Amino acid sequence: MLLETLGFFESLKYQYLQFALLSTILVGVICGIIGVFVVLKGMSFLGAGIAHSCFAGGALAILLGTNPFITIFLFGESAAMIIGFVNDRDPSGKNDTAVGIMFSFTMALAILFIGLMESYSTNVQSLLFGNALTVPKESMWQLIILGGIILVIFFALKKEFFFIIFDEEMAKVSGIPVRLLNYIFIGIIAGIVTVSIQAIGAILVFAMIVTPGAAAHALTYNVNKMLGLASLFGAISSSLGLILSFYFDLPTGSTIVMVITFIYILCFTFSPKRKAYQPITQQDQLDHQKYCKFCVDDEFRCPYCEDESEILIVDSSGKSHTHSKSLNSSHNHSHQKF
Repeated sequence: MLLETLGFFESLKYQYLQFALLSTILVGVICGIIGVFVVLKGMSFLGAGIAHSCFAGGALAILLGTNPFITIFLFGESAAMIIGFVNDRDPSGKNDTAVGIMFSFTMALAILFIGLMESYSTNVQSLLFGNALTVPKESMWQLIILGGIILVIFFALKKEFFFIIFDEEMAKVSGIPVRLLNYIFIGIIAGIVTVSIQAIGAILVFAMIVTPGAAAHALTYNVNKMLGLASLFGAISSSLGLILSFYFDLPTGSTIVMVITFIYILCFTFSPKRKAYQPITQQDQLDHQKYCKFCVDDEFRCPYCEDESEILIVDSSGKSHTHSKSLNSSHNHSHQKF
């Protein structure tokens, strides 16, 4: 394995492998950063709907013999705007209905376009599953330029996106253009899918948007740390997945997704958040009352303790019982920093 890994780095002298490594790392970092907000906003399914819309655009380009980037971008952004429009006017407040309809409709379009082709094209399989080793120089520059624009827009509006995610009603009252920013955000997701589909594929890019963010979310409550961890996980899974696919002669996109899924399983298994929601002992209660700055001062009510009216206590004998919270009662440590 070590010799093959060294052989991989020796092979980096070839331009196609340089493009493959750079493109997959860029995709991992960009998808990881944006994916944090996708996870926090509960829009995980949106990426799947837009990805299949982009696949329909790519299939149309192959049918017409035109540049696939243009049709993929137009289909992706159009689908994002339609989904945003329908969700904005849906009285039920559910954002998965429009995504489900767009998902099935664009997939049907893609199958229709493929059926109209005179002969099967290998480009169709590349659109579905991606092929990082065949990323051309043109697509590499498209990824760098469009990916850079996406990140600039995202970080310029990061505070506003934070505000909307955690309290959309307060954001509206504060004068933040929530509707416009929601359209911009789903447009950003469509842009990510557009630049990632060449390397990862329409099916697997959805995993790269959601999984790094979900893994980072399992480890910390701090959003800035989530962004750093998600981009790190995306870069590690992309580079390691490419090396493993080179060594074992596996499909690059699926190997990358397998690696990031394994990272998520590790993060979920050892997540400090899972420990934070376990029943607490009486000693934990006493420690909290001693050190919590709210519970120590009788004039203030602990903002964490009043989240629930009752808490579960495990005594020294192992028996559990509920305890009604008073002014100085404690909580389950969900406010501790990770």
